[in-house]
Amino acid sequence: MHIFCQQEDLAAAVSTTRRAVAARTTIPVLTGILLEAKQSTLTVEATDIELRIRCKIPAEVKEEGQVVLPARHFCDLVRFLPEQAVEIVSQDAAASIKYGESVVRLNGFPVEEFPELKDGFEELSLSVSPDLMVESIRQVSVAASRDISRPVLTGVLFNIEEGGQVTLVATDSHRLTKKHLQVKPLQNSEGVQAIIPSRVLNELSRAAGGLEEDIMIGFAETFVCFKCGFLEIYSQLIDGQFPHYKDVIPKSAITTVELSTEQFLSCLNRASLMSMSELKGRGSVIKMTIEGEKISVYSYSTDVGEVNEKLEIVHKQGEDVQIAFNAKYLLDVLRVLDSENINIEFTGSLSPAVIKPANTDSFLYLVLPIRTQ
Repeated sequence: MHIFCQQEDLAAAVSTTRRAVAARTTIPVLTGILLEAKQSTLTVEATDIELRIRCKIPAEVKEEGQVVLPARHFCDLVRFLPEQAVEIVSQDAAASIKYGESVVRLNGFPVEEFPELKDGFEELSLSVSPDLMVESIRQVSVAASRDISRPVLTGVLFNIEEGGQVTLVATDSHRLTKKHLQVKPLQNSEGVQAIIPSRVLNELSRAAGGLEEDIMIGFAETFVCFKCGFLEIYSQLIDGQFPHYKDVIPKSAITTVELSTEQFLSCLNRASLMSMSELKGRGSVIKMTIEGEKISVYSYSTDVGEVNEKLEIVHKQGEDVQIAFNAKYLLDVLRVLDSENINIEFTGSLSPAVIKPANTDSFLYLVLPIRTQ
């Protein structure tokens, strides 16, 4: 392989792809980044088997070829190169990186050991704007579990329905998020259900932020593919049965209140400074009392002190109620909502509550209360 490319383009590509490099592995080549020169393009690629990221940048290709270089050293080197043309020449499992009158030689890995993508993607199924995709991932992924002992709960369910209707769902068994979005179907893809690792979607969100072209989504038997301009992300799907989430969403509420999102978030930030003993290490317990046209938020700690705040309710419908929550679960959703006001629907002191933006029904967040003495 023999190519010329710009340092700025190469630095952006390796910065994105290095997030797919395996952190802990017994397979040395997975700690490397693949460079492939073909026609007028340099493809930069990394994978840890579950996740694969490819970035394509323009290059002057003198000789086509491939090389796999150690990610840590190559990425750091590229980051510190001067902003000028970079020449890369590979031979066997090594490469020379030339800039100006200087040269660095890196030993790499055998190209044939780098795993190929085996599942084919004959057609892409959906098209969605990057802004909508990023917003949806940010809102839904907050409820995905980090507990790898239950892999299904670490993913986000993609349920593709007729006419381009897509529902995203995530739950860690204590809370649940659901988001409806309208996408552009590129072919008949109704009836598709797939569980995508939330970690992969978060990487997509980071990489797609600021992009202008639509994100194309395609499904194979065990993989999903996201393509957007120069960026391609592939991920293994999670095998398993996603929980029957529709059964746990309340059909009605005994109390509904509308609150200012900003005021409620500020109040919870202050109240969460206090930690009740039964949740130490896992968050703060806050007690909420809806009475009349005000909501009281209370939290205390025998070691620190207590907080007792009252907020004006924008609108209330139904009876008074007392309930307690893990403050972290409320803070997580308030931080990803852009709505000026929110609606909270209560179904009882020991029953799930549902939080929705006041201006749309496309998103909901269900959270279980905490039993307190």
